[in-house]
Formats: sequence, C-alpha cells, structure tokens
Amino acid sequence: MQNLSHTSYINRLKVINIKSETLFREAEDDFYYFNNVNSALKKLKEALKLTPYHKKSLILAGDIYFIKGQLKKALKLYINAYKINSDETKIQASICNCYYALKDYNNALKYCNKALKGSEYENTLLYSQLTEIKINILIELKQYNSAYKIFTSWQTAEKNTNFEFIKEKIELQNKLKHSRLKIV
Repeated sequence: MQNLSHTSYINRLKVINIKSETLFREAEDDFYYFNNVNSALKKLKEALKLTPYHKKSLILAGDIYFIKGQLKKALKLYINAYKINSDETKIQASICNCYYALKDYNNALKYCNKALKGSEYENTLLYSQLTEIKINILIELKQYNSAYKIFTSWQTAEKNTNFEFIKEKIELQNKLKHSRLKIV
C-alpha cells in the first residue's frame, strides 16, 4: 500500500472532466454549424466551471468573446490557455490580436514576435496575417524603418511565384499530417 498523504501523483492539468469535453463539442457544433453563439458560450462557461483549465474551451470561449467585442474577457481566457501551453502559436497570436485591438502595442508586439517564430513553417496563412499585424504595430509605435523593412521583404516574398508554389505544398503537407491519411 502506498502512502499518498504527502505527494500527489496526479497531474491535475491533464485530468479533464468528461462532461467538459462533451460540452465543448456541443458548443463547437453550436458555434460553427448552427451559428448559435449564445448557446455555445453558455456551454463553454459550464465546461470551464467543471474543468477551469480545459484549454480547448478556454480558446473557443476567448474567440467568441473576441467576436462579441468583449476584448478584456477574451484576453483573460487566452492568457489562461497560454499558462497551460505557452508554445501554441494560435494562443500567442490570439493574445497578440487582443492586445492590438486594445491598443496595447508593446504587449501586442511581444506576443506577435513569439507567434511569428512558431508560425513560419506551421501555418503560412497565419504567418502572413501576423506579419501584417506586426507591420501595423510598428507603425503605431512609430518604428517606421522597421515596419518598412518587414513590409518590403514580405512583399518580395509574396510576389515570388516559387514562394506561392512552396506555400501550397507546405499547406498540403500540413493537411495530410493532420488528417492522418497515408498516401499509398
């Protein structure tokens, strides 16, 4: 018999209430397929009451609050998700976008740079969007030389036909990797 009175062998961040997962999936359906934002948000709130560190619920609830214009609530949820997984590019990009919308350009730039590091090869569409946000942030911070350098290098890359070809191939590889299909 083990003595468990002094140590906990369960990582509480990895234990998720199954009801939270069910509520998340129902909320996802409500949001994406039935366009019922309020019902989705209600289910996500319940999921987060059961499992406050359920990352998928935090992110989707943050997305909904962002869409509804409740930026501070969205930011709080994204930061909670960031505490769970600080390496996820989508979370970093969401935090950047919230700070940008709240006109906190220094924090927006900080998270934009973090997200850009992870998105360059992972998701070229996200990388392009983050580059555009970074240029806008630098303009707001009156760092015009840096903004211009990024803009010109970005424009050159976007016009390059080889870049488009490579971008398409990377996106195709990512789709195949995430679909778990195998080419025979």
